[in-house]
Amino acid sequence: MPVYSFECCQCGKEFTKLVRLKDKGEVFCPRCGSREVKQLFRPFNYVKITQKYNPACPLAWNCVSAKRFGCGKYSPTKPPEVDLSELEKSQAE
Repeated sequence: MPVYSFECCQCGKEFTKLVRLKDKGEVFCPRCGSREVKQLFRPFNYVKITQKYNPACPLAWNCVSAKRFGCGKYSPTKPPEVDLSELEKSQAE
């Protein structure tokens, strides 16, 4: 649903409202309750994403969006398992 800006013709209050297209004729002023409102056309904001993936994604190989959105390197197979028992033994000593 788009957000529209309106101005009340009775009291002059400007307000924004999330309105379905089919309900645009049912908008009323939140201050005085008047249905005499006109739509204002304002510039809108948008965000352009230039980065293709999140560099902080530690599990890029298993990321569902990796193949579709370039979140790191996609590999259809799981990386080899690492035996940490040797590392744990050396740290315990």
